[in-house]
Amino acid sequence: MICPGFQKTSSSIAPGSIINPVSDIRGRKSYITIRVFKDKSSGDWHVHYGLNGGIKPVGYFPKSLIPGLIDRKVEISFGGYVSHQKPQPSPPMGSGYAPASGNAASFKNIKLIDANGNAHLVNTNLPFRVDPKRCYPISYIDSARFFYGGSGCAD
Repeated sequence: MICPGFQKTSSSIAPGSIINPVSDIRGRKSYITIRVFKDKSSGDWHVHYGLNGGIKPVGYFPKSLIPGLIDRKVEISFGGYVSHQKPQPSPPMGSGYAPASGNAASFKNIKLIDANGNAHLVNTNLPFRVDPKRCYPISYIDSARFFYGGSGCAD
C-alpha cells in the first residue's frame, strides 16, 4: 500500500500485493483483470480486481487525494518493471521470453471505459517507454493486446 489514503474495501488484495498463482509456460495460464474508474457520483477512483475470473472491488482513492484529476484527462500507466543492483545482469521480465516468441507476458482485452461507463477496445498503439529497449522489447497493440518482456541484459 504505497499510496497513503487508499481506502481498502476488500481483504483479498490491494495495490502492491503479490499475485499468485503465476502462469506456467507449459501449463496453466493465470490472468488478472484490473479496472480503475472514476465514480460519477462521488468522484472517487475505484479499483476492482479479479484472478482467473470474477472481478471484485478492492478499494478506492478518495477524490480529495487527487484534486487535480477532478475534471481533467487521466493517464494510467501499466506494464512490467524489473530492478537490479549493478554490476549484476538485469533479470528477466514477465516469462523471460521475447514478445515474438508467443510465450511472452501480455496484456489483453485492453479497454477504455468512458465517463458514461461504456467500454471501448483499444486497438491503436499507445505511447510507450522501454528502458533499455534492447533488453525488454514490446510488441505493438493488436486486437486490444500486446506482449512484453524478455530475458534481460548483461549491461
